[in-house]
Amino acid sequence: MAQHPRTDWEKVTSDLRRSKTSKADQSDAPPTNLSLDLDSIMPESGQAEDVANVPALKLAEPDVLPDAALTPEGQPLRDFQSTLTNTPEERANASNLMQFWERIPRYNCSDIQGINNSPDAKEMGIVNYSFEDSGEHYTLEMTPAQIRTEANGVQQTIFCYPDNTDELVELALVKLAMNNGDILQPADISHKPAKGNAALPSYGVHFTINQLMQQLKHWGRGRSYPALMRSLEVLNKCNLSVRSTSKGGINARGAILPELVSFEQNGFDAHDRNGFWTARFHPIISLGIHAGLYQQYNVFRVAQVKTHVGHAIIKLLLLNGRNISEQTPYSLKLSSLQETTGLLNYKSPYHARRKFREHIKRIEAEGLLSHVEFVEKKRGKRVIDVEARMFASASLVREMKASHKRSNIIGERRYVRAAIQKTKV
Repeated sequence: MAQHPRTDWEKVTSDLRRSKTSKADQSDAPPTNLSLDLDSIMPESGQAEDVANVPALKLAEPDVLPDAALTPEGQPLRDFQSTLTNTPEERANASNLMQFWERIPRYNCSDIQGINNSPDAKEMGIVNYSFEDSGEHYTLEMTPAQIRTEANGVQQTIFCYPDNTDELVELALVKLAMNNGDILQPADISHKPAKGNAALPSYGVHFTINQLMQQLKHWGRGRSYPALMRSLEVLNKCNLSVRSTSKGGINARGAILPELVSFEQNGFDAHDRNGFWTARFHPIISLGIHAGLYQQYNVFRVAQVKTHVGHAIIKLLLLNGRNISEQTPYSLKLSSLQETTGLLNYKSPYHARRKFREHIKRIEAEGLLSHVEFVEKKRGKRVIDVEARMFASASLVREMKASHKRSNIIGERRYVRAAIQKTKV
């Protein structure tokens, strides 16, 4: 069997398990394909928190940086909130795609189980699903949320897997974190690390329900106040566990939004659309922010696609199609999509192939692709698979180039900061 390179996630988690000396050696290594003259880009102050102000490493930032992002410990948050954009309008549509997090089929549980959200508890069990990412094998376990709802004056208990609306709400919260993200303190002593181990920062976002509503409305995907409140409850009550099945892998467990807090301030209360909320992100998102495992993308265009199958395809394209262009395609097989995401596993193979083509043609219609070529794989006369060769539109190529360049600049920042810290040891 061919050997697969480790994913960025595995590299980072492996480094986190090493000794402090080993980690320092790893973090001091320059980013790939970078040849840096430290003397020319070292900040005059010699302080790590000033690296982002060096002209060669400058990126577009929020109008007002959060206090946490201005501290030495807040530099990963500052990197996360920086974008490589030319105008305020471009920055308004730019967000971060979390590299490993977005490969987890957490919003596909209804498709995996072959059922819809239902008040019947017997129909909504815990989902167990195995998926593969760059040769690494993982197991997803999702516990459905149990919420109270009212229909025709009668209250009932509903068991829910997160759905397309919940996915949009999560995309909106990550987008809002580009301006209002924060480092959150542990809620209690149980979060403190064991002796000799450093605690990983925990990240979250401050927001109002109105901000959520306006963000979704800007994307043309408006949702009502009750729908948003229900989505927040589902995200807070659906517990997600991801486990690597390879030796030495780590476990990450928690609700999609492990903590969700509203509080009264200046006359607002929890039921006011302008009331203040704070949500803590899942540990995998926090590790992604801390380690820089994300990439810039145009979230506005992704949100225009109105199905979670379309979202899954676009995310695979953006994450895996690093070299996609108007001449070089990103190829995706229906069988690969089915295995990775659990989607389009219809009883009829013909129906699955037809839906696969339809979803990709919709993505082309939204302007992400210049054109698509479908190639059928046959066994004799029988079609057993179909491959979509997707060619990027000119606008997507520009966005991908900006994403790559921004990643290089953030890599340079991390390298310079590590060099500064090394001189202070």
